[in-house]
Amino acid sequence: MRSKLATAGVIVGLLVLVTMMHPVAASGSLGGSNYHHPYPHGLIPGDIVMGHNPVSDLVIPGYWTHTGIIAYYDYNANDWVVVEAWDNPSEVRLVYLSDFLKRYDTVAVLRVKTTNYVRQAAVEFALQQLGKPYDWKWWTKHVYGDSYYCSELVWAAYMAAGGPDIDANPGWSWKYLDGVAPQEIYDDSNTYVIYYNSV
Repeated sequence: MRSKLATAGVIVGLLVLVTMMHPVAASGSLGGSNYHHPYPHGLIPGDIVMGHNPVSDLVIPGYWTHTGIIAYYDYNANDWVVVEAWDNPSEVRLVYLSDFLKRYDTVAVLRVKTTNYVRQAAVEFALQQLGKPYDWKWWTKHVYGDSYYCSELVWAAYMAAGGPDIDANPGWSWKYLDGVAPQEIYDDSNTYVIYYNSV
């Protein structure tokens, strides 16, 4: 059993390496963002990107309404690639960071207080979920599931990598129920802001 798991781990690692060298095309077009790209702030795989959309405020508790995890830098496109669970099309997908940023009136990038090894393991987990459907059950959360919503995917990636738990309210609450909202990831003591911009 252990040898099968070790072999599977090697295969996943090789797939991630090949993807980074010859990345799967991320959706969207390059450029056109109103934001100064946060490249000078030294992004690394495993950083978490957040966005605020005032329309989504009506249904998503907290200020932040969407999140994704930075996976790798695409040298051909000269842009970072983000893994996100998106509702249209309803799936876990890749998108360029520049396209992620231009959707929102306020954006932030967070770093998780952990090692680069754990950050990379979180990225690998997120990449393994590509193509899974969007989870509309925002009031629940699962590390290993058949579908994910945006903040559930980011939270699950770090939980699967061994932690830390980046849900600021890990138990049930009136505001967030038993789910994990983008705001809870932003508020968690295991994350800190490395970039913030509001138009």
